[in-house]
Amino acid sequence: MAPHDPLFKSLLRTFFGGFLRLVAPDLAARLDLAAPVFLDKEFPAFGPPAGSRVVDLLARVPLNDASGKDILIHVEVEARARPGIGERVRSYHRRIQTRHEGQILSIVVFIKGGKGGIHEESLGGDLAGPGLPPFRYLSFGLSRCPVREYLDSSEPLAWALAALMNRGKCRKAELKMSCLSRISEALLTDAERVELVNCVESYVRLSHNETEEFLLLGTPERRRAPAMLYRMSWKDEMLLEGERRGIRRVLCDQIEDRFGPVPDEIRSRIETIRSLDRLQRLARKLPSAKSLKSLRLG
Repeated sequence: MAPHDPLFKSLLRTFFGGFLRLVAPDLAARLDLAAPVFLDKEFPAFGPPAGSRVVDLLARVPLNDASGKDILIHVEVEARARPGIGERVRSYHRRIQTRHEGQILSIVVFIKGGKGGIHEESLGGDLAGPGLPPFRYLSFGLSRCPVREYLDSSEPLAWALAALMNRGKCRKAELKMSCLSRISEALLTDAERVELVNCVESYVRLSHNETEEFLLLGTPERRRAPAMLYRMSWKDEMLLEGERRGIRRVLCDQIEDRFGPVPDEIRSRIETIRSLDRLQRLARKLPSAKSLKSLRLG
């Protein structure tokens, strides 16, 4: 499991509506974003090697009209842009169609590289002409986006994603303070706030000097000492709980992918695990586990 996988899967599930409003606003306006249904993500492989393929995120979202229709949203999160991603997304598209009916929108999020911002991509090399539409998908390159545009957005998800964007002349401590300030002032649930803070903490790592600068930014001198203590404890707890929640959610998703519906007692047991080290060990063990019993969660 890539390091970014649990964080982004949890983040995008929590802010799925906001993600679609950022990436495909015209389509999002036609969807009932309060009612996405997240689907099984494992599909049989076509040809060797034998086995299956798991997409990062797949949801069925109804239209917000009386038509009764819906659309499938498929999301892949890539650590960096590499050649061949279009072919891979098309192969996922075909596998999804073997199990689910309906139109599919595929979106690839690049943490590093790729074109900055949101672009419609088409697969090169295909014949074009009447009756031969090219395969298309959306790409969202984070690292080359202008950070200010997303910090100024009304979407909370944008403030967390800004942590991965082009800072320009903005110092790291300033960027982190801007992201966390917007998150702390917004009307969010505790769980939503943890998800956003976890993303910022994971991708804006500060040196010792930068941390001191961050703690003092915007704080009157008479309040600097108590503010430092508060922010450190708040930051640490939010980060740890965000990591735990992200890994728990991915564990349950992966258990369901491999062994079927997760029994309530197993899900409850995972939710009670506070040790980040143990959760990480379970995540590493799961891909090679022969059975649910071998995970020793009963």
